[in-house]
Amino acid sequence: MTIALGNDLETLSVNAYSTIRDRIVTLDLAPGSLLSENQLGAALGLSRTPIREALKRLEREYLVTIMPRRGIMVTEVDLRTQLQLMEIRRGIESRLISRGTERATPAQRQEFARLVREMEACIPGSELTRYIGFDAQFDTVIDAAAANRFLTDAMRPVHALVRRFWHTQVGTEGLKHALTLHTRVVQAAADGDADDVRARLSELYDFGERYLFDLMS
Repeated sequence: MTIALGNDLETLSVNAYSTIRDRIVTLDLAPGSLLSENQLGAALGLSRTPIREALKRLEREYLVTIMPRRGIMVTEVDLRTQLQLMEIRRGIESRLISRGTERATPAQRQEFARLVREMEACIPGSELTRYIGFDAQFDTVIDAAAANRFLTDAMRPVHALVRRFWHTQVGTEGLKHALTLHTRVVQAAADGDADDVRARLSELYDFGERYLFDLMS
C-alpha cells in the first residue's frame, strides 16, 4: 500500500473524498451503513491517512458521522434537513446562479445551451446519474462566471446532500418534474436573463418544498 507525502497525500485525499462522496450520493453506500477506514482503504488501494482525511471532510459536509471506537456511519437522508437546505438555496444558490448569468461570456452561455440539450435528453428515462454529470458541468461554468469562491464553497456540500435525496426518488414523477424545472433554470442562464433565472429558481424551490412536505405528511 502506497504511503504518500505532501502534495501527493493531498491529491490522494481529494480523490478518496470524491470517490466516497459519489458512492454515498448515489446510494451505493446506503444511508445508515457502517464504514471502516480499513475497508475503504482496501477498496481504494490507499493507506489510512488519505482515507481519514477524506472522512473528516465528509463529516464536515454531513455525509458521514465519525463515532470514536465504533466506526463511521453514513448519515440518513433526512427530509427536515432538505427543508433547511432549501433556505440556503433560496439565498446563496439563487445569488450564485443569477450573478453567474449576469457575468457569463457568450462562450459560457453557449455551453449552458449545450447542457440544456444534454439534460433534456436525460429526463424521459429519469437518468439521474447522467443528468447530475451535466449539472456538475453547469456548476463549474456558472461558478467560473460568478467568480465568487465564497458562494461556490458554501454551495458545494449542499449539492451533494440534495443530489443524494433525489437519488432516493428515482422512478418517481416528482423527480422528472424537478429535473424539468432545473433545466429551465439552465435555459434561462443560457438566455442571459438573470430575472428569469431567479423566477425559474423560485419555481424549483417552491416545488421542492411542496414535495418534501407531501413526503412528510
